[in-house]
Amino acid sequence: MHELVIKGGRVALDDGWADCDIGIDDGRISAIGNGLSGETLIDAAKRWVMPGGIDAHCHLDQPVWGGAGNADDFESGTISAAFGGTTCIVPFGMPGPDMSTIGAIDRTLDRAAGRAVIDYGLHAVVTMGTGADVEQQLSELAGRGIASVKLFMTYQGFAVDDDLFFKVLDTAHNLGWIVMVHAENDAAIRRTRQRLIDLGRTDIRYHVVAHSETMEREATHRALAFAEMTGARMTIVHVSSWQSAEEVARARSRGVDAIAETCPQYLFIGSADLDRPAVDAARFVFSPPPRSPRSHQHLWQALIDGGIDLWSSDHSPYFFADKIGKAETPGFTTTLSGIPGIETRLPLLFSEGLLTGRLTLDRYLDLTSRNAAAIYGLANRKGSIAVGLDADLALWDPEVRWTLGHAALHSRVDFTPYEGRTVTGKPTSVLVRGVPVIADGVLKAKPGFGQFLPRTAADPARSGKPVEETTPWLDA
Repeated sequence: MHELVIKGGRVALDDGWADCDIGIDDGRISAIGNGLSGETLIDAAKRWVMPGGIDAHCHLDQPVWGGAGNADDFESGTISAAFGGTTCIVPFGMPGPDMSTIGAIDRTLDRAAGRAVIDYGLHAVVTMGTGADVEQQLSELAGRGIASVKLFMTYQGFAVDDDLFFKVLDTAHNLGWIVMVHAENDAAIRRTRQRLIDLGRTDIRYHVVAHSETMEREATHRALAFAEMTGARMTIVHVSSWQSAEEVARARSRGVDAIAETCPQYLFIGSADLDRPAVDAARFVFSPPPRSPRSHQHLWQALIDGGIDLWSSDHSPYFFADKIGKAETPGFTTTLSGIPGIETRLPLLFSEGLLTGRLTLDRYLDLTSRNAAAIYGLANRKGSIAVGLDADLALWDPEVRWTLGHAALHSRVDFTPYEGRTVTGKPTSVLVRGVPVIADGVLKAKPGFGQFLPRTAADPARSGKPVEETTPWLDA
């Protein structure tokens, strides 16, 4: 007799679909089979039982930069995530001005405590202003369950120089951490932005020019070359274009431990969406920007064949008034970059990837939960429906058709770039550690139910060989 049994669902196991029951005890999956009995039963008839999603790239309750703070804190953001079928997130301990990397983690843990309704880890962030003692700070955080760090190659206040880049890569290599990189060439963006301003070309559509595919491609190539030199593991976040995706593939062919992440906005929004009246176009401003149909097609194929490893939201929640600012006519120089997506991430891929047959179940599970768990040190707890793992489950109605829109979503952000898009399939009940957070479309969990998850770094001995340890004179 189990504490809880999910009965009669079509269950997405690692080796395929199975019509079976799931037994749950002490918050973990204790049995998978038929005819299981439990003190409490949840009827999953006509439902697809999926692993809870893991969103390893999202932003919540960050310090104010540029005059605007996040609309979502850890309460509203995790509620929104849960309604979208996500049971675990790994956002960033983002530093404010002159805040250390450790200080940023401490701030974020304080902001999350008592608010989250699903489980969460944190990524560290290093900038030029987070302190000279990078190795010491990251080593201390490793003892506190942090296993990844993000670097920016652009944005004033965030972009790191090459010396700091290498210092972080070397430290991460020794710790077994993975380094996440926002890859865009900052000098090229600043140069092109100013030339566009001088030419009077400040309409929002020029955001695509100021952050061209070439600038992303060059930075991706350079970041991966740095990973190759140091032997570090690297995730190129929000790969937006075919050019950057090809750089990742080329690096892998050279033996670089390179991981590629993309986001829904790079498959479902295009550069033509910025060629609209300003206030309408502002809904589609994010960085890197939306790309061409060629990039859409290339990224879909990469999702299918494994060229892309991760499907993340890059949820960047701003109220629309803050996003467009006080400019009489919003332009690419005045509109804040970033869109919401923590709740729509899984429904979009479920509808347009899994149900259409574009993606196999195996690829869908890799992209939405399994790979994030394996890459970011959560595979001992999360990512699959398997005995011994946390009972993080989402029961999906695969037939319901519904319309994405602000009124249907749960983020505090007052717009969505997917307004009016119809999708098929919706999570109706969501469990975290065997406890219903959402039950038949109704929020049940109280703020604070979600727990901080210490994560496990990889074995440093499995990292690549840095260039100083090579012996080219012995090469054939």
